[in-house]
Amino acid sequence: MDVGGPEGWILAGLDISSAVVSSAVVAAIVAALSSFLTQRYLLERKAQVDYQYEARKRLHEVVGPLRMQLLLAARDVVRRTRGHVGKGWDMDPSASFVRSFVYRLLRPLAISQLIERQMSFADFSVDPAAIALLRFNTNAERVLTGKEIVLSHPATNWETQTQHLFRDNLRAAASTLIAEDEGGAVVMSFARFQREIPDMATISELRDLAAIFSASGDSLSNNPLFWLRLVGYAYICSDLIAKQGLAVGFEDNPLPLESMLRAAKDDQISNRTGDYIQAFEEIAVQGL
Repeated sequence: MDVGGPEGWILAGLDISSAVVSSAVVAAIVAALSSFLTQRYLLERKAQVDYQYEARKRLHEVVGPLRMQLLLAARDVVRRTRGHVGKGWDMDPSASFVRSFVYRLLRPLAISQLIERQMSFADFSVDPAAIALLRFNTNAERVLTGKEIVLSHPATNWETQTQHLFRDNLRAAASTLIAEDEGGAVVMSFARFQREIPDMATISELRDLAAIFSASGDSLSNNPLFWLRLVGYAYICSDLIAKQGLAVGFEDNPLPLESMLRAAKDDQISNRTGDYIQAFEEIAVQGL
């Protein structure tokens, strides 16, 4: 490059120096900006991690005991429903068997109501397993009250509570198991249920459910649509145990769904057992 003598050399040197200084300034600015963004990201990430840790801790404190109660209650639903097949039972609502059955049927739903109440105090979004507890309640209500499970069965009666309870009434029935204790709301024990609700027929929230048992002869399978819902409910409970109970010692004991459905002795159900089982599976994975 022709710089035109000494003066040109000086000017060229100044240009080079200016370029070097400019490059250094740009590099310093980039480094400072990069450092700032990195520090900001690290601080934000730390705040997020700290929040999630505290949120999970709080969630475990308020939901942890209820999670185990729900698993135990779900296990009892599975055992009672499975054991109901093929035997004659005293279906008098005042008899111990029906009172025990109603209590077991409603207990997971009552516990789920207590879990939902904790949404005001804990962030469920930080733990997918906690969200699954909320999904359990929603899906249990779907099989016990909704239309997806019946697959347009021609004998379905939506006008009365002879084959199912209406959803809000089911929730009200479950809430009868919730009592206030010194530590707050709890699901009452069966002994307390026996003492405080000696006659279900006198309790408006339980009267229709008790009547379903009373009208079923010697087995709930004599009411095919209610039995279908009950088997579906047992499946939802079994699915919860499979997903959250095995890690803490619960037994994986799949239900014999086909034989349980055929116990209803209903041609529509017996001829479509595979379709009904698929409906159980689809409901079990539905969202909130």
